[in-house]
Amino acid sequence: MSNSENTPQKFTFSCSAYSIFIHDGRDEKQPINYSDIAVYSEQLPDWLQTHESDDNTFILQSENSVELCCLIAGLFIAGIPFCSIDPTWTPARVIEWTKEVPQGNYLNSADITALHAQWLAFLSSHKPSRKELSLTVKSTPFAFLFTSGTSSRPKKIPLRHAQLWAAFQATQAQVQLSPNLSWGLCLPLHHIGALSIVLKSLLSHSAISLSSSSDVERWNSWLGGQHNCKVISMVPTQLYNWLEYNRTKKLSPTISNAFRFIILGGGPANATDVKKSENLGWPILLSYGMTETFAHICSVPASKLPMPLKDPLPVGHMHPGQSLELRANKDSKDLIIWIKGTQIFSPEPSQNQLQKNFDDQGWFCTGDIGNTDKKGLLYIQARRLDRIVSGGENVAIDWVIDCLKRHPTVQDCAIIGVADPKWGQKVVAFIVPNQSILTPDAQNNIETHSSFAITELEPVIAEKLLQQCRETSLPLSHHPKEIYYLSALPRTSLGKLNMPRLQNLYSSTRGK
Repeated sequence: MSNSENTPQKFTFSCSAYSIFIHDGRDEKQPINYSDIAVYSEQLPDWLQTHESDDNTFILQSENSVELCCLIAGLFIAGIPFCSIDPTWTPARVIEWTKEVPQGNYLNSADITALHAQWLAFLSSHKPSRKELSLTVKSTPFAFLFTSGTSSRPKKIPLRHAQLWAAFQATQAQVQLSPNLSWGLCLPLHHIGALSIVLKSLLSHSAISLSSSSDVERWNSWLGGQHNCKVISMVPTQLYNWLEYNRTKKLSPTISNAFRFIILGGGPANATDVKKSENLGWPILLSYGMTETFAHICSVPASKLPMPLKDPLPVGHMHPGQSLELRANKDSKDLIIWIKGTQIFSPEPSQNQLQKNFDDQGWFCTGDIGNTDKKGLLYIQARRLDRIVSGGENVAIDWVIDCLKRHPTVQDCAIIGVADPKWGQKVVAFIVPNQSILTPDAQNNIETHSSFAITELEPVIAEKLLQQCRETSLPLSHHPKEIYYLSALPRTSLGKLNMPRLQNLYSSTRGK
């Protein structure tokens, strides 16, 4: 679990009008600087009326925006706890899943925009009262994020200053951020990868350049030095789409001498895309991490790997202060990844289920399967079976299953994650259909095979299920990319879904 042994007692923040915090902040030509953010952080306690209590946590639900970035920065410096959540969650899910966050105050996009407008109006007549602001480092969480697994309720992960400091130091050793150098941000702010960018930028007094999750033209300009961009973080699916866009448009963006890395994480990278990037002169930093480790805890530049690159790619060496153990799974020969160090989260005392992921010595079980080579490079052989990471998104498995089961054609269903060059992992669904929907040929096909033979779903029915996914606002990363019939789902003697059997069924019939 994280510790604060080397963490400073205070974080200090610049109030300089000459240091940019975020580009395109007020308009395309006028950025927001650290002087502006200082004013915001000073006024937020009164505007949000948090000065009467130290226990207020604000729930932020919004698409990525300058307004959301600035609010997160202001809340952090002001010492006001917050939790940025998935903008696709329905109101019912927000109420259900944020019950554990203490005294939650909900701010949606309209609320956040209104606060931003109030602040910009205030700036015209007020300047920061000090040259520097400081934040007292605490052991209590400064923020929370939710991460998905098999359970219907996402896990609430507390984030602490000691974790941030350890992650910041590791990043600085690799990237050396400084005032007015920018970090390209194209990830959603309810993910630790994006949130950590905002916070690390604050600690280094450097800048953020924001884009949508698919603005490849902006990414090309970042490579060329727009906004003094030094590093970009993205998931493998974004890199795949970026390379495809430039290939079809026959674009070859110039790379600035100051550009350092494209940090690739959030799912398995494929050697083909990394090789294409390196051939173009794009420097790739492969990485591995999760919400529980405050983003990447392990990394390696692709340029330092032996050529030719081939799958599976390693994710690197552990960062200083972080340790790795590979322990045999008692139920198989697989080696499970256990980690320990200053970036690992510490569950709240009431989070008994999360406490079970730690042993008595403080080692955290990731559940992922891996190994190391002779040079100590870590390879992820398989994500744990109850975690699917598709397009950089943690797939809420029960959400997908619930969506599919609501369709009248589905009696029962299950999903797995399968390696895919574009998505990292794609969602594959198995449904036990209501017999009334099957054509005679399909029904005969199932009846003449063994109980667990899989049959591809008819296109018309598959499209109906995908339409159901779209109508329930299921994110595209969660949509099944393949759907199959099963006459019954394989289960253990205790009645639990047999996930390894499902994986083997797919591999033996479709993965050859």
